[in-house]
Amino acid sequence: MVLQSYYRLEAWVEDLPRLKFAIAVGIASFFGVFAGSLLFRGLTAIHAVMMGVTTVIVYYVFDPS
Repeated sequence: MVLQSYYRLEAWVEDLPRLKFAIAVGIASFFGVFAGSLLFRGLTAIHAVMMGVTTVIVYYVFDPS
């Protein structure tokens, strides 16, 4: 069940256009950094937003797929 969901998500992500893929990765990056900042209280929401935006730009420009 979990593996099937993973493969379905992977197939969906691989079919995304370049900009939507970059935005999806940026959103995931934002939530990861934001969750880490809540756990460790070292970073702020501004850092999470900057990381998300930077990730979107890098993934859009250097398109790894």
